[in-house]
Amino acid sequence: MVSMKGLPMLRVLSVVLACVPLPALALSCMPHGVTNAYQEAAEAEEGYVPVLGTLDFDKDLLPEMDLSGQSEVPPVTLIPATFKGDALTVRGVSQPFETDVVLEVQCFGPWCPQPQPGEMLGFLRQTDHSYVLHTNACGGFLFGRPTQEQVEQVKDCLGGRSCEARKLP
Repeated sequence: MVSMKGLPMLRVLSVVLACVPLPALALSCMPHGVTNAYQEAAEAEEGYVPVLGTLDFDKDLLPEMDLSGQSEVPPVTLIPATFKGDALTVRGVSQPFETDVVLEVQCFGPWCPQPQPGEMLGFLRQTDHSYVLHTNACGGFLFGRPTQEQVEQVKDCLGGRSCEARKLP
């Protein structure tokens, strides 16, 4: 039992605890694979180019996750990048493709993706002046160090074969 003398102290303590940032809740994302990204790109109004190759950019420009200072993380960071590799086509033939790209890194609160330069499979959004490669904490259009299975899934989608998006369990 709390005495009346301790009641003001409990109120002060309650106010202080209410103002202390608590650990952020875990980010909950829907399952996202290459077929999900393919279907999203295919349904978009903008044009997308499926690509397989190497992405080069300065990883020091990536936003850092900050679970304690959530408001300090920018919601979107644009990073100049270069892609070199192949554009994947409907006929299954790869076309050499090299271009400057804007890497668009989207954070959700304190959660930010941490893509790395190197081998990648992705979908470049065509704009009037450039290509944009979007990634976010839940997926996006960038798949670093793709497996052969992921590459085959995209080729199947392009060829009109099986292209089922992952469903929630």
